[in-house]
Amino acid sequence: MLRLSLAAALSFGLVTVACTTGTDESTEPAPASVSTTSLAPTTSIVTTTTSTTTSTTSTTTTTTVPPDIVAIENVLSRLDDRSLAQQLVIFGAAGSVSDGLLNAVGSVCVGGVFVTDSSQNWSPISSPDAARSAITELRRAADACAVAPFVATDAEPGTQILRVPITPLPGAATLEANHMAEPGTTTVGLAPSAQAFAAGLSDLGVDVNFGVVADVDVGDRFYMARQNRSFGADPDVVGAITAALVEGHCAAGVAPTLKHFPNQGSTPEDPHLADSFSANSPAEWRDFGAMPYEATSAPLVMVGHIRYPDVDDGVSAVFSSTIVSGWLRQDLGYRGVVVTDDLLAMRGVGADLGVPERALAALRAGADLALFVDARGGEATIDAIVAAMVNDPAFASTVRASAERILRLKGALGLLPEADPAWFALCDSGR
Repeated sequence: MLRLSLAAALSFGLVTVACTTGTDESTEPAPASVSTTSLAPTTSIVTTTTSTTTSTTSTTTTTTVPPDIVAIENVLSRLDDRSLAQQLVIFGAAGSVSDGLLNAVGSVCVGGVFVTDSSQNWSPISSPDAARSAITELRRAADACAVAPFVATDAEPGTQILRVPITPLPGAATLEANHMAEPGTTTVGLAPSAQAFAAGLSDLGVDVNFGVVADVDVGDRFYMARQNRSFGADPDVVGAITAALVEGHCAAGVAPTLKHFPNQGSTPEDPHLADSFSANSPAEWRDFGAMPYEATSAPLVMVGHIRYPDVDDGVSAVFSSTIVSGWLRQDLGYRGVVVTDDLLAMRGVGADLGVPERALAALRAGADLALFVDARGGEATIDAIVAAMVNDPAFASTVRASAERILRLKGALGLLPEADPAWFALCDSGR
């Protein structure tokens, strides 16, 4: 009877056990008494007391289960294998995103939905009202979901990669030059500007921004430098600018994402067009490219299609357990949500795996979310994740751990049913 009471109490959040034991072995204990006091829908106290007729010693142990953990466990208990698998994917679609997902996947109840003007997700593409209306339509389509998807986009400083119609931040070169001339423009001035920028994203309905570039340039001829999307070759400067961008997004309640781990700034090739190999060794990356990710409070990190010839047979970083589970999770201690770069259209992902196999390989390497800019093949991808869960208990445990991190992020974004966002920290989950 005692074991059943404790288990039930633990499931509700608070357990107090008081035990009194006698020192005279000739006496027998009186029957135990059990009382239960209700505190809240998810919390109760159970007290068990045993007394004797001789001198006694009393010990009381209290275990409190925080409400965020209770909320996540409550949601997980309602999700079957398919619903769990759906939490681990992000899809985009051409035209109406909700119609595209319903046609390709059969549901909008996925981990996230990627919206962008380049897929004509609203029209006219320059209209904030049109973008807001399209995202509102998506939210309505997700009303019946056990857990709503988050809405993500890609909005970097400048206008080159700005996938939603809002007033841009200054471009990367300007932010770098400002910092070099006066660091206070970054440490004091940039976070408020980033907060206003992210508030614009939030006003449209965006929850997650994939647009915080943490790449450190190896040289002017390398891909990110040629694109003018990175903040230069000094890791300290890159770290300061990205930290300010993260701080501003967090203050606005929008989840920022650092990218492209380990460091797209070290690759000459464009990963959209070809395999993308790092010019740095792993040791050089640790001394050079890792700095912006050290002690970051960003709730998401995006892993890019960067290859190291001597690491896991030169596969893309998204498929490398050494890079994702080793460098990022173990070496840097990152505990937030790990998302892949696009697994559908970028040639740097490689041609040797089909779409479902790409998702499985990324999740097995340690990613939490597999990103596909289009939902083509989405249903087969979810089917493959479910089949792998059924056939491999270790992989099923991996899926559950990823789902817990994703649900924690959604809790902080106000997307978790019956949970107060104040129970969750949006931007200290990285450590």
